[in-house]
Amino acid sequence: MDTIQILYFTYPSQFKFVLFLIGTFVAAHLVALLFKNLLFRLTAKTETELDDELVKMGQRPVYWGVVLGGIYLALTQLTALAEYTSYIESVAKIGFIIILLIVAIRFSRVIFSWVTDKKKMKKKQIGYILTVQKIINAVIYFIAFIFVLNSVGISITPLIASLGIGGLAVGLALQPTLSNYFSGLYVSADGFIKPDDYIELDNGMRGYVVGVQWRNTTIRLWNNNLVKIPNSYIADTIITNYNEPENKSSFIVECGVAYDSNLKQVEKIALEVAEKTQNKKKYGVPDFKPLFRYFEFGDSNINFKVIMQADKFKNHYEMKHEFIRELKSTFDKDGITISFPVRSIEFLDQPIDINVKN
Repeated sequence: MDTIQILYFTYPSQFKFVLFLIGTFVAAHLVALLFKNLLFRLTAKTETELDDELVKMGQRPVYWGVVLGGIYLALTQLTALAEYTSYIESVAKIGFIIILLIVAIRFSRVIFSWVTDKKKMKKKQIGYILTVQKIINAVIYFIAFIFVLNSVGISITPLIASLGIGGLAVGLALQPTLSNYFSGLYVSADGFIKPDDYIELDNGMRGYVVGVQWRNTTIRLWNNNLVKIPNSYIADTIITNYNEPENKSSFIVECGVAYDSNLKQVEKIALEVAEKTQNKKKYGVPDFKPLFRYFEFGDSNINFKVIMQADKFKNHYEMKHEFIRELKSTFDKDGITISFPVRSIEFLDQPIDINVKN
């Protein structure tokens, strides 16, 4: 005890320096034990893995934050370094900024990894999510850089002012491009349209989605031409996706038979032909039962509809083609007539004067 007292009164600043160093590493060790014996066990009991990753991510930065803080306090106890206190403080601030930067970057990585795994996104969607992550990381680095400049005494007000004016000018110039870019991120993350989907826009344009690029969405029309549409328009327009919620596509075939037809026979024949077409593995959906409904007394026919279903939207054209061909052939064999409009002109009490000139 006497030796400690002698050291304390003889070398007070050095003694405090050593005590602070010892206390620093004891505190850092306690933090490590806290993570290992408490936080890791608590997060292991939860269903989600997100908290496990966050605690694991924060363990080392917190440990080194305690070490850095302790070393800073220890150095401030040395009277020999009193004139360098401002420099020590600046270095400590930069160290804390770097630690916070590491925490923010790791936090961003963990969150985005968890989101992509949780949502089970496609490669295209993951690409856009990673792009957003890079943008956020760039913002984090920029903020850290500003704080580092401020910690070493460099005024950031002129820099912020110049960036504000320049950023405004650039933002106005790039407004359409940025609008399309972020709309593309939204469209990809939303997942409503994907490559190979057959879609229809509210202006009547139909086609297959080739891809969602950073500025445009490319659609292939029926004649194999490609159309590029700005992503901002895609994000704001009404879209019908014929591949959602599933690839199966129902369609209607309308027809009519003469008024003297046997309607029960017509219904039976139409359903038989529809089921035969429906059960073809090439494009049909075998477990779907075609529906037959009469719906109006037309001018020349009693009209009906047959509802069928193809395995994909693009296959319903061929399926409809074959059904119409087979139905007409079967009607002809069974003597069922599909009438066409006939107009009769009557002349009442008026003689017809026909003059033939040679």
